[in-house]
Amino acid sequence: MILAREWDAGEYEELSAPQTRWGVEVLERLDARGDEAAIDAGCGTGRVTELLLAKLPEGSVLAVDGSRAMVEAARRRFAGEPRVRVERQDLLSLEVEERVDLVFSTATFHWIADHDRLFENLARALKPGGRLIAQCGGEGNISRATRATIETMEEEFFRDYFAGWKDDKYYADARTTAKRLEAAGFEEVETWLHDEVAAFDSVDELARFLGTVVLGGHLEKLPEEERGPFAAAVAEKVAAVDGRPALDYVRLNIIARRSALSYEEEGTNITSPAAEPPGIAETKEGA
Repeated sequence: MILAREWDAGEYEELSAPQTRWGVEVLERLDARGDEAAIDAGCGTGRVTELLLAKLPEGSVLAVDGSRAMVEAARRRFAGEPRVRVERQDLLSLEVEERVDLVFSTATFHWIADHDRLFENLARALKPGGRLIAQCGGEGNISRATRATIETMEEEFFRDYFAGWKDDKYYADARTTAKRLEAAGFEEVETWLHDEVAAFDSVDELARFLGTVVLGGHLEKLPEEERGPFAAAVAEKVAAVDGRPALDYVRLNIIARRSALSYEEEGTNITSPAAEPPGIAETKEGA
């Protein structure tokens, strides 16, 4: 199952400076030999993938994203680069030809509701002893924007559009995440939360960011002409809290190592190259 939400890759490329900055910080935790085979799980347009590849001068990267637009943008970025393969896949049904040494991910896991299945799939994609290094939105992430969004959805003008709405983001806590990782076959697990602030120069800039990165699922529920006003209304409420157009991010950090459990004991999701369909396997990155 591919994630239902599609992204504006061009807008994301322009607006994703906070996500790129956090990706740089997470990469600093990677003590690499330089020849690892890696997966970038939720590569987006490939900005952070490019930085990951630089850490692996003799390695390779399988860059995976659920968004067709993001995959197309990443393929353009890495055209002619033999060490990068870009595929459109859902991380909940991830398939790899060979197990890898490293799974790296930033700003992606909170778009996936089923973290048990996610971690099980990532464990199966890793060699025994392989590492998972990741960061995503954690418990309490963008709480001001969440409250402002709910208030705007409940306004009379917008209320009917969101009947039966279910949030498309899941911000897990560190303790539950650690237990899930251990249950999925990881050891040496470290998980923790830390705060980040993303500040914007104006309410209009914040509204543009929200519309592209945070509120995409909401805007899909609205007529085209109401999407801008909805994002603007949310941005105004966020800024009204203390006069700052800013988002209060909470990042969930993950470091873990795949246990040395034998392949026979765990099952497999490895595919034969001969069985791979032509083109991409039809089998994301954000707030």
